[in-house]
Amino acid sequence: MKLSKLISEIETIEVENFKDTEVIHAFSDSREKFKNSVFIAVRGLTSDGASFAADAVESGACAVIYETEIERKFPYVTYIKVPDSRSAQSRIAGLVYGLPAEKLRLTGITGTNGKTSTAYIFRHILNSSGIKCGLLGTTEYDLGKRKFVPSRTTPDAVFLQRYLKEMTDNGLKQAVMEVSSHALSLHRVEDVMFDCGVFTNLTQDHLDFHITMDEYAKAKSGLFSDHLKNTGSAVLNADDGYYEMFSSSTECEKLTYSVKREDSDIFVKDVRYLKKGMEIDLTVLGEKHTLCTNLNGRFQSMNISAAVLAAYKAGVPIKKIISSFSSPVTVPGRLEKVYEGNYTVYIDYAHTPDALQRTLQTVREFTKGRIITVFGCGGNRDHEKRPVMGKIASDISDIAIVTSDNPRYENPDVIIREIIEGIKGNNLIVIPDRREATGKAISMAGDGDVVIIAGKGHENYQETDGVKYPYSDRETVMNLTGGM
Repeated sequence: MKLSKLISEIETIEVENFKDTEVIHAFSDSREKFKNSVFIAVRGLTSDGASFAADAVESGACAVIYETEIERKFPYVTYIKVPDSRSAQSRIAGLVYGLPAEKLRLTGITGTNGKTSTAYIFRHILNSSGIKCGLLGTTEYDLGKRKFVPSRTTPDAVFLQRYLKEMTDNGLKQAVMEVSSHALSLHRVEDVMFDCGVFTNLTQDHLDFHITMDEYAKAKSGLFSDHLKNTGSAVLNADDGYYEMFSSSTECEKLTYSVKREDSDIFVKDVRYLKKGMEIDLTVLGEKHTLCTNLNGRFQSMNISAAVLAAYKAGVPIKKIISSFSSPVTVPGRLEKVYEGNYTVYIDYAHTPDALQRTLQTVREFTKGRIITVFGCGGNRDHEKRPVMGKIASDISDIAIVTSDNPRYENPDVIIREIIEGIKGNNLIVIPDRREATGKAISMAGDGDVVIIAGKGHENYQETDGVKYPYSDRETVMNLTGGM
C-alpha cells in the first residue's frame, strides 16, 4: 500500500521528508526487521517507542509514525507525527495487512473469569460443526495452520492484524478472541469490529491498572459500546451485578443466559455431576435440552451457555450445538484433572477471589472426602484481593496450603503474609516453595480427597525478579504421582 494512502487514513500533525513509498509491513518493536515497512513508535506505560526510531530505520523502516519527539532523523525516511500513536497503530497495521478483520466473522469475549473456557467451547462447537475457527486467547493462538502459546491474552495491535491476516490466508472465515480490559483501554482492538460480543462476569481484578471497579467495568463495556457492528449481537450474563450497565452500553441485539432468570434466552435449570463430567438441563430459546459434557463445574454451565448462544448467532443450529458435546472439550488448566486414583488432583487457573470461590464451591459439591487447596497470589498486582483469597481458601477447604505464585518483583514472603491476614482458622499450612507445597498436599491426600492446585493452571513458568523460570503445575503433579 502506498504511504500516501496510509497517511490519508489517520489524523496527522506534521509530515516530514515525504516519499510515496510502497509499504508492505508494519511493526512497533524495533528489534524486528522488515524492509519497506512503517514503524509505529508507540508511547508505552514504561517506555516510548520514539526512543528506538533510529534502530527501527536500521531494521528497514522507510517511515516512522510517532507521537512525542525523535532526536535523530534521517533525510531518506518519512516522519509522521500524530496526536495518538496507540490509536493510529491498529488502523495503520490493519490497512497494511489488507483489513483482515473485515474478512472474518469475529466473536469477542470479555469478562473477569470464564473467557478462556467460553472461547474454547465456542471453537469446539464450530469445529465439530465443520466450521474451522481461529482462536486468540490466554492459553493458545490458533491461526488455522499454526498454534502456539502466547505471552498475553490479546496481542498488541500490530500482531493482532498480522495474526488475523494469517487466519484469512489459511482460509478461515471465523475467529474467536478473548478481549482483555487492557486491550480495550490501550487501543489494541482499535477499529476492529465484532459480529458478536460475549460478557461472562465482572469481579475484582486488575485494580492495580484500573484503580476502581467502575473504571474496570467501563473498560470492559467498551467491547459493546465501541466495537460491535450495528448488525452485531451481545451475549450477556443476566445474573451478573453489572448486567444492566453492559446491556445499556449497546443498541445491538441482546441475548441473555442465566441460572436465576427463567425468561433468559438460555436458562440453566439443573446440573448433575457424573463420573466423567456433568449433565445439564437447559431451556434454550424456549426449547428444553439436556446436554452431557466431560467438563466439570457449575460455573462451566454458564460458560457453555454463553458459547451456545454465540455459536447459534454464528450460524450453527441448536441441535447440532447440543450434539457437539458428545465429543470431549479440552480447556487447559481450567479445573483440569491431572491425576485420578484413590484421590484426585485438579489444576485450575483461578487467580481472583471470585474464580477461586467458584472453583472450590464446585469441587465441594462432588467431593466425598477433604479438599486440600494449594494457592498463592501474583506479585505486582492488586494487593486487596490477597487476604480475601486467603479467607475463601480457608473457609471452603479442609486444608489450605499457601505458597508462591508468580512473585514477579515482589518479595514472596510479603505476599504470603498479606494472604494469611485473611485466614482465621487453624487449617493453614505455609510452604513458600510451590513444588514442595504441591508435594505436601499430595502426601496428605487420602481416599475420596481432592487436591486443587490453583492460580497458574496452564502456565509453564514461574516469574521471579523479571525472569520466567520453567515450572508447570501439571508436570509437577505428574512427576509426583506418576501420572494418570
